[in-house]
Amino acid sequence: MITVHGLYKSYGAHPLFQGISIQVEKGEAVVLIGPSGSGKSTMLRCINGLETFERGEVIVDGIELHSINSKRPSKQEAERIRNVRLKLGMVFQQFNLFPHMTVLQNIIEAPVRVLGMSREQSVADAREILRQINLEGKINSYPGQLSGGEQQRVAIARALAMRPEAMLFDEPTSSLDPEMAGEVLSVIRKLVDGGMTTIIATHEMGFAHEAADRVVVFDKGNIIETGPPTEIFTDPKVPRTREFLNRVLGRFRI
Repeated sequence: MITVHGLYKSYGAHPLFQGISIQVEKGEAVVLIGPSGSGKSTMLRCINGLETFERGEVIVDGIELHSINSKRPSKQEAERIRNVRLKLGMVFQQFNLFPHMTVLQNIIEAPVRVLGMSREQSVADAREILRQINLEGKINSYPGQLSGGEQQRVAIARALAMRPEAMLFDEPTSSLDPEMAGEVLSVIRKLVDGGMTTIIATHEMGFAHEAADRVVVFDKGNIIETGPPTEIFTDPKVPRTREFLNRVLGRFRI
């Protein structure tokens, strides 16, 4: 479903990725863990065409994004990026809801304007998605009237309304307290259990252990270890993984 091959990415004279590769199968739930600044979010943004890169390729369901150096991609490149984004839903750390629009309006805006879906169908879809995430009672509320956890769940609903084939989550609970984070993680878990292809960058180690098919460990722009969660969390092979988990969980001795 998603392939990243030989990716090189720098910020000025400072390299981040130097030939990094990852592959995600259809229906697989992959969780990215590692210290802040290690490249997890940048990887997701490269996959979704939100970040440029110097070398390598990203392939999403057969659509290829090659090295794009310019902030102004060619017409052909821009079309490929658009097609990739139509296949991927992305949820960010910040909710990015339109504050002047109700929950319903936030959800149906893109399906109507981008997909050309009828308003009636978009509203029906929105109501069903909100029912599934227990927010049907908030359909006419504005973002400012919602808790942080509710806003993030609306952001997820907005992404799902575009009927994506895969979902990318970039630290979706980083700005939430534990109770609100639990609400959001519960929604993501339902998507994973339902077979949605997902890549999730998170510091929620308990969620990663329970929900992931595979855990990928980042450090300083490199993938240093990958494997099933039981292996990564109970018997990591790389000392840096062990050190990171020791700091986060206090479970491993160095």
